[in-house]
Amino acid sequence: MKDNCKVLSPIKFNCWKHHALFIKNKLKNYKSEAQLEQLHPTILKIGDSQMDLYYGNLSPDEISNRIINFLDLNSIKNNKKYLCWLCSDGNDYKSMKLKDSSVWTLRSGNEEKRFVHIHPGRYSPHTVRVKALTLKTAIYVSAYSKVKYISVYDIDLINKTRLKYLDASPLKFVNKETGLGKLLTLFNSLK
Repeated sequence: MKDNCKVLSPIKFNCWKHHALFIKNKLKNYKSEAQLEQLHPTILKIGDSQMDLYYGNLSPDEISNRIINFLDLNSIKNNKKYLCWLCSDGNDYKSMKLKDSSVWTLRSGNEEKRFVHIHPGRYSPHTVRVKALTLKTAIYVSAYSKVKYISVYDIDLINKTRLKYLDASPLKFVNKETGLGKLLTLFNSLK
């Protein structure tokens, strides 16, 4: 994903799926409808599953650097050593707690130079579990609301973006306390 966050090797981290502040900051670069059209290929790569979205204050660099430092301190410097360590207790993942109490899952990456795939741990502090369609909708609506100067809760805007970009059915309403409404509120509250 060329528009993804840039973190040091050997870390592989999809910030569009897992880092709310990265998404919010990235959307500031989209200032016109024409630019927003370019967002589509990136958003499609989010996939169709559920995921955990980190909304804490640690940047992608801080997260990845902390994990790299741990690996270096434990002499885990290549894919072979990483796989041995990763599978040492019979699982194919490890969890790591960071200074803000967030928990990160480390898995095997599928790239030679990015063999440490990370994402927030399920139900970790400073994360929210989201469906891919909800996240994609929230990204599009957040971006378009700034370009069009419309509230993110505008049901017409929400339904137009869902239909145009996601081939998703319209919603009757959005509750700010759950699902899409909760995620839109979260994006708006990030600093």
